[in-house]
Amino acid sequence: MREKRLNEIKGVILIAAGLILLASLLSFTPFDLKFYTSHPNIPPKNLIRTFGANLAGALLFLFGWSAYLIPLYVLFLGMRWFRQETLDLRMPKIVALSVLLLTVSSLVGLSLDNEYVAFSRGGSLGFLISHFVNAYFGRLGGYIVFITLAILSLALVTEALISAFFLNIADRIKSA
Repeated sequence: MREKRLNEIKGVILIAAGLILLASLLSFTPFDLKFYTSHPNIPPKNLIRTFGANLAGALLFLFGWSAYLIPLYVLFLGMRWFRQETLDLRMPKIVALSVLLLTVSSLVGLSLDNEYVAFSRGGSLGFLISHFVNAYFGRLGGYIVFITLAILSLALVTEALISAFFLNIADRIKSA
């Protein structure tokens, strides 16, 4: 009984953290950040105020739009913990989640031609990685590399079989 209660508490804390992250990202405006403008919003317009503005600013700077995957995953983990499901948070899964985050960020950066837009939507890490891969493999090679990494890391994170996924898609195409 004690373990169930602890799991519920951990689940509630993770759900709250996920909601704070999500609210911070959804209500982000760069004018809340003091280093971005000479006339920042005082108080910040971010729903989580200064903490949320700085957190969202850092996440969006690093990962771009793929930063929205972070609160979704935290909420998912919180719900699983709250429902007393076992969580596998070993190092390979954490590395796979990091690779997935960087891969999605890099795909966003690779898919946009304008460098300013690619940087703002793909984040600094996604922009740098996609720029590097594009220089050595080209755009098509970059898509192949990043989609392969996304599939492999998603399979490790979700523990789903890749063959079952593709067979399911093939069955749906046949039935359509």
